Amino acid sequence: MVDMTKAKIILFILWLVNFSAASVPLPASTADSDTITTSRAAINLGLYGHYGFIIPHSQDIRNIADSNPWGITTELSIHFTDSASWQYLQAYPRLGATFAYYNFDKPDVLGNAYALILYVEPFLSAHKNFSLSFRLGAGLAYMNNVYHPTTNPDNLFYSTKISFPLVANLMANYRLNDYLLLRAGATYKHISNGGIRQPNKGINFPSASLGIDYALRPAHFPQRQPIAIKSGERKRHYLVAILGTMKDRKDIPTDKLPLVGINAYASQKLGRLSALTAGAEWVADYTLKENLKDRGRNEDFQRGALLAGHELYIGRFRFSQQLGVYVYAPSKGRDPVYQRWGLEYHTAKRLFWGINLKAHRHVADFLDARVGLRLK
Repeated sequence: MVDMTKAKIILFILWLVNFSAASVPLPASTADSDTITTSRAAINLGLYGHYGFIIPHSQDIRNIADSNPWGITTELSIHFTDSASWQYLQAYPRLGATFAYYNFDKPDVLGNAYALILYVEPFLSAHKNFSLSFRLGAGLAYMNNVYHPTTNPDNLFYSTKISFPLVANLMANYRLNDYLLLRAGATYKHISNGGIRQPNKGINFPSASLGIDYALRPAHFPQRQPIAIKSGERKRHYLVAILGTMKDRKDIPTDKLPLVGINAYASQKLGRLSALTAGAEWVADYTLKENLKDRGRNEDFQRGALLAGHELYIGRFRFSQQLGVYVYAPSKGRDPVYQRWGLEYHTAKRLFWGINLKAHRHVADFLDARVGLRLK
């Protein structure tokens, strides 16, 4: 799964670079409102600084969480200006790649992170000098000082060199001129290995963010009026998926065992961008089975839950957020409720696949891969 993700990221970046190289930015003398076209996308480079704190979401990490992480990120992005993109999101969207360095302020324990993150970011009122934007992103991170039982026993946040960052932010943007965009806001970041290996408390660190964008190819963003949504577009879909992963046992990190399950839910669209979801899932975690056996407990290791939440539609991609409540759990979970965060790609022929993170509050349980079918 990691190798496939790396390949997709590399292909996406190569496409961005090729797209950028094919276009030469206009000279400053001609880059005014009369000569910059509105049909092409803008291409931007960005540089940002971040400063924040770690959320001490577990008693086990409170002594280590007392730090102030900081980071530097650089970005390459395409900002679409066409009518179709705007009508679909009711905003002008950016697609981009972020290259990030994060210093967790405790190098002997937490080390540093080097991340590559792909994101989508709709801009509200991009045609004005002042605008707001919000971002969702995910990717891969290299962590350089992982947990070790003898040399680094205090790092309970992560235990694998490769982990998976998730990013969400809200930014205020002020356009200084056709080439420069000043940006400030708040960013929330989560990095964990999705339960591939224990310990895996995960690092959650919100931060203040400040940066500037330079337009390699500037563009104008015309003010547009939304097209009314037809009632027939508000459809309901029924979906079913099988899911699975390999998971480390908590007490024996070198022992990987399968986790499998099935998920079924209904998705009721509210408009072009969002839908409400409700459904159920059944999961069999064989690491839990072995842990119960070791303790001499004769309990069923399977668990069933009801789910409800929301989906954000971004083209063929769907970003989901769901809250689960256990209705069958002879062996109790960490909490009676949990969260699921997912990213799926849906084909035109009803097939879909993606990844999904299950977490109890701020602690990741596992990251699964899934494939499914839209029944209607």
